[in-house]
Amino acid sequence: MADWGEVESPRGEAGVEQGEDPADLKAVAASLAALPGPVDFSGVLAIADSLPVMIAYLDHGQRYMFLNRTLADWLEQPRKGILGRTMREVLGDEAYAYRQPMLEAALAGEKQWFIADFNHPTRGPLTVQTQYVPHVGAGGQVIGVILVVQDVTEQRTAELALRESEARFRRIADSAPVMMWVTRLDRTRDFVNDSYAEFAGMSREEARVMDWRAKIHPEDTERLVLESVAGEPSLQPFTLEARYRRYDGEWRWLRSVSQPRFGADGALSGFIG
Repeated sequence: MADWGEVESPRGEAGVEQGEDPADLKAVAASLAALPGPVDFSGVLAIADSLPVMIAYLDHGQRYMFLNRTLADWLEQPRKGILGRTMREVLGDEAYAYRQPMLEAALAGEKQWFIADFNHPTRGPLTVQTQYVPHVGAGGQVIGVILVVQDVTEQRTAELALRESEARFRRIADSAPVMMWVTRLDRTRDFVNDSYAEFAGMSREEARVMDWRAKIHPEDTERLVLESVAGEPSLQPFTLEARYRRYDGEWRWLRSVSQPRFGADGALSGFIG
């Protein structure tokens, strides 16, 4: 099943790109000529095989004409069993059916970028990030497509787990009978729960961007702001009490407990209360 994707369409942006500076090509050629030892096929192949990403080259007939060892190992097939075969033959009908429109667009000169699922024959469902880069020949016609593929299954799994965790937190927060909020480092609200929005008499988005200081009783404002500014640098939980104006104009004493929240790298990312 396809996941999601985005398509870029700068025609001719591959191989010897249209409008590419000839001086750059000459500089590259001169640099290669200066390398120690001959720059032959085995040397280029060694470089390609050392890359952590999977790369391949398909001709205009969608046949694999080159692939590095990283891709062959990932597919768990010998290179000699892949070379000369079409993408449909190598990946199977289902995987090819999703990729076919992007591949045909690349063969028409449009660079493609997408993320899609791939049902690996031994490892099960995986997620891969792919680029199809048109290879434009000297005559200005697309003669093949360069494939750059990266397995992003772990990153995708972590991303989905994070989203699920955030959704679970929001469900719990919205079911709580008390007001809850999350701030960023700049003290702007990143999230408020339903109880918070109900107290303010606003939609959740309106309550999120509201300046909460406008709701504090004038006699408590200066003290509360000073206590808040003093409490945050301690990186410890701290408690604040003040009168806040409810949506109906009535003043209510509220006690809030704020505590710091940290990102995966251990750096402070804001506060929750």
